[in-house]
Amino acid sequence: MKWGNMTLKFIRAAARNSFLAFATAVVLTSPAHAERVLEEHAISIGGEPMRYFRLYDTGAKAGKAKGASPVIVVVSGSGCAEFGSRLPYFFEKFPAPLDVYHLEKPHVGKAATGQPGTCSREYERADNLQRRVRDTREFLEAHPALAGLAPRTLALVGFSEGGHVAPIVAADSPKVGWLALGGIGGMRQADGFLVFADRGVAPYANPSSRALLEKQFAEIAADPGSLDKSFFGHPYAYWSSHLFHDPLPYFAKLDVPVVVAMGEKDESEPIESGRLLKAFFARHPDKRFKFIEYEGASHGLQRGDKRHVHDFIAGLAKWFRNDPAAFD
Repeated sequence: MKWGNMTLKFIRAAARNSFLAFATAVVLTSPAHAERVLEEHAISIGGEPMRYFRLYDTGAKAGKAKGASPVIVVVSGSGCAEFGSRLPYFFEKFPAPLDVYHLEKPHVGKAATGQPGTCSREYERADNLQRRVRDTREFLEAHPALAGLAPRTLALVGFSEGGHVAPIVAADSPKVGWLALGGIGGMRQADGFLVFADRGVAPYANPSSRALLEKQFAEIAADPGSLDKSFFGHPYAYWSSHLFHDPLPYFAKLDVPVVVAMGEKDESEPIESGRLLKAFFARHPDKRFKFIEYEGASHGLQRGDKRHVHDFIAGLAKWFRNDPAAFD
């Protein structure tokens, strides 16, 4: 299972050619004293109508019951596929009580698959790092339940591209008390692509190469607002906001616990990026940081039939309580 519709999918394709306006609820499980429910709602962010999803257990509310996990906000990965409807998959093994929110990206339609060529022009105009950070920040303040949270009582969980958005938001949000990330590290994305090229990983090394990538990066930097020129399935306007972003200064600002999980065989973000982040935090022992490397696993933390993403997310429940057995 991938982190939404991620970069590699587009790479392969390129290589081959006002609030609560509505709500729907689906009962997902029926334990003896609680039900796990997925709801979809509308909200205005930045003056635009957007959608968000909430996955929660009825009965005792997360963040309020004794020993409960905090309220969680999930920031998804790249692409125009609908992510919110898949929240139950990711939290399949997470113990009750659970309360999770996810703001869908602007101009992502209902049940959108995110297949190459299906993202709208409106989506592409809005698809950049700065907009995602702005929307996430505003969501934390615009949603009544989130706006009313006390300091350090909310957990941000970022997957893939969302793992670059979440630390920026966490660095200046007094609400955030925990940061959990999957499929990201501490490198600029451009540097990560060059690592892949040097290692001989397709398509970065073939059909592309270090020289071709560096030439492409220069072209993107020279025309950063272009929606008509594309690279690996995304417009230059998208790449100019992501490729050259340095995440380390934002990690340096954090004073909350951080956990990062990566697959050793990650095909979208090199494992060297995660190891670089691990080394960075080793030089800052005052910060609480944990790095999990799943042997042989992919960007989606999967190895064969083993879905480590379920174990990682379920382990957050203990990690929030500072349990040393978390992720065992």
